[in-house]
Amino acid sequence: MKSLTPFIIILTTLSCTSHDIMIGKNILIKEFPQEVKLTGERVDITSIGVNDIFVVDTFLICFKADGLDDFFDIYSTNTYQSLGKFLSPGRGPDEFLNAIYMGQYFKDSLNTYMWVKDGALMKLVLFNVTESIRQQKTILDSCIYLSEDCRGECFVLGDTLISIVNSSYNHILNTYDLKKDTLSQQPIIMFSDPLKNEHQYLFGMTNQLRSDHKRFVSNMANFNQINIFSPQFTDIITLSLYEPTVSMKEISFIPERERIRYFSGLQITDSSIYALYINLPTPIFREHNKNVEIQQFDWEGTPIRKFIITNDIIYFTLDTRHKCIYTFKDNEEIDKYDISDYF
Repeated sequence: MKSLTPFIIILTTLSCTSHDIMIGKNILIKEFPQEVKLTGERVDITSIGVNDIFVVDTFLICFKADGLDDFFDIYSTNTYQSLGKFLSPGRGPDEFLNAIYMGQYFKDSLNTYMWVKDGALMKLVLFNVTESIRQQKTILDSCIYLSEDCRGECFVLGDTLISIVNSSYNHILNTYDLKKDTLSQQPIIMFSDPLKNEHQYLFGMTNQLRSDHKRFVSNMANFNQINIFSPQFTDIITLSLYEPTVSMKEISFIPERERIRYFSGLQITDSSIYALYINLPTPIFREHNKNVEIQQFDWEGTPIRKFIITNDIIYFTLDTRHKCIYTFKDNEEIDKYDISDYF
């Protein structure tokens, strides 16, 4: 229960106070103390139909959103040897209609586990990565069927599920008691579209929770802003990149296809935040020949450096064990960038 305390404080504070996370201690970042140009090397991965990549412990996982030959292709980060394909498409007990890694994994003396959510079947599973590779079949150590209140990105904290839901023109934070199968707090509106456009989803937040559960960070596809949340939610740091954050009202009037895609990825360590800054119109952000930046900050919002990548990447993942960045392009090419000198 101890690990839940910071989030319980967050929720208690929010339920008593009106907040707008677009307004906080704003820091306008106009430049970075250090600029590093990275040169990568191609990783020999043979997966087909990959949509994204992520590193879990010593495993490089290729995610295939349509479940082509299973949702996860797993490789060793030491050798890039294929370790198997897992999480099959379907409606069976060990099958998925979609399979989203929630950004949380943990280890015990024997195995590595990761939380995976199926937003279509509304189930939350604990995928035993090590045992699945050993047996060459999907091994799930638990499966919980969720309420509709738990849509969106989630964090698992013991028996509590924190769910951040992009619900039409509201962005809502729910707290769900997994044991009692019920909401443990009233839903909290984090922020809203002032024009209440019911058929628009403005925010597109990506969230990452620090391993000590005391802070989490978000960035948003259509806003040039990063938000860092303190344990009590009383100190919200907002980082505006290069110019003041575009207002919600201004974004609301821009047709969706004409909006700028500012961010397309977020990774963290206990000491740093890494954000992939694209800054391109939505229709071409996947097909561009413009440099992109992976921006690094500390948890107080202080800029540390930016890595310049002269490649049309759209996503990235961080390998803390090998001190490198893996990047992903729309043509499914994966490159590795050594950042050991800056780690």
